[in-house]
Amino acid sequence: MKKTIVALSALSSTTRVVYVVEQVIAHLLVPPLFLLMLLRSRKEPAHLQNLSHRFGFGAVKQKRAVWIYAASLGETRAASSLIRRLRAGGFKVLLTHQSPAGLAEGARLFTKDSGVQQCYIPFDLFWAVRIFLRRFKPVALVVLEIEIWPAMLIETARKGIPIVMANGNLLEKSIGDGRGVRRHLLTLYHLFSHIFTRTDDYRDRYLRIGVDPARLSVVGDMKFDQVIDPIHLLMAESVRSNLRGAERVLMIASSVEAEETLLVPMVARLLSKDSSLRVIWAPRSPQRFQSVSDALSALGINTTLRSTLGPEMSAPMPQTQVLVGDSTGEMNAYYSVADLVFVGASLVDHGGHNIIEPMMLGRPVVMGPSTFGIDFAAVPAGLAGAFESLPNAAHLEARIIEILADPAALARMADAAMGFTIDKTGAANKTFLGLLTLLEAPTEVASE
Repeated sequence: MKKTIVALSALSSTTRVVYVVEQVIAHLLVPPLFLLMLLRSRKEPAHLQNLSHRFGFGAVKQKRAVWIYAASLGETRAASSLIRRLRAGGFKVLLTHQSPAGLAEGARLFTKDSGVQQCYIPFDLFWAVRIFLRRFKPVALVVLEIEIWPAMLIETARKGIPIVMANGNLLEKSIGDGRGVRRHLLTLYHLFSHIFTRTDDYRDRYLRIGVDPARLSVVGDMKFDQVIDPIHLLMAESVRSNLRGAERVLMIASSVEAEETLLVPMVARLLSKDSSLRVIWAPRSPQRFQSVSDALSALGINTTLRSTLGPEMSAPMPQTQVLVGDSTGEMNAYYSVADLVFVGASLVDHGGHNIIEPMMLGRPVVMGPSTFGIDFAAVPAGLAGAFESLPNAAHLEARIIEILADPAALARMADAAMGFTIDKTGAANKTFLGLLTLLEAPTEVASE
């Protein structure tokens, strides 16, 4: 890959005007954004912590590091193997996040590594990004997946800093008709020195919006490179042994509020028909933990919050029918308990959430009809027999009953899930090797 830093000349004069207008709007949105953060902080206090980060301030422990933007928990986990590869190569890392969940997961993964600094990314205001860049002086920016923020990209490019996209997943929905403001936002992809994406389908979408083919590489998905924490496997053993009478365990993973009105009565019916069934439910948003628990309890379902089980999830649960996973960063522990996993954001038109992690643990996955966001994995997993997408909630419920009642079919799906993930690692290393062509030697990176 040729060493290339893209200049701002890649943007048209019209796009630059759109950027000015966008910045005016962004500044007007700051007060409502603070109000939203205040409301969220009632259930998740971390939203109001480290506010100085949001304006480019806060402690500077890692200058001239590789800046990685992993917005939330999922992106942070996807970036983890690349970060480990960078650290092994001698590079310092500045890991930034949008959400408290991402920050917490990064701390869990890298708290013992003094070469990794974490903070929140500044608001997408030109002056806040400039302050951030002037203070940290990153040597490169690596953006995870699909995060396109005009000030972050334009101000970084203005400084002559190379920008790379890792695990790129440009969706058809994001392209739309390619007109109006959307067209100018899509031109920001031209600022990337290189885009490492998952499949040929994604590569074709980048080509359609005008990205230079020399700046595109298909490397696979870095989620396959994640390391499973053995502590999570031990937690899973404790939970399974403490869920008394659990002959079958269904997990509901990453549900969103709009579909939970369908899932709550579904779970009630499933439990009433199968006294040996237990359910683990981990909503996508921490704001939904207590709401889901309350909705289940209102139907007479014995519910336990994970937060009551102690650090190792070792507390007994003699009457529990549903364990609500009111924690972040422990999904692999929950997946490991389950026999079958439903992944959410799929009974509504959200495109579905990550299905790779449960399949890496040999857990088959079922979803609703909306899978456009993860079709790169869902389609081949379906062909392999590890995944099924059902047309609506009624068909989903019937299929869950059918699968759980057939141990042989469940075992076949589990074997297919494990087989699907074999030999799919390596995307993080390929991304790292490509990134090396844009970086100075690590000894220079580490110098002040």
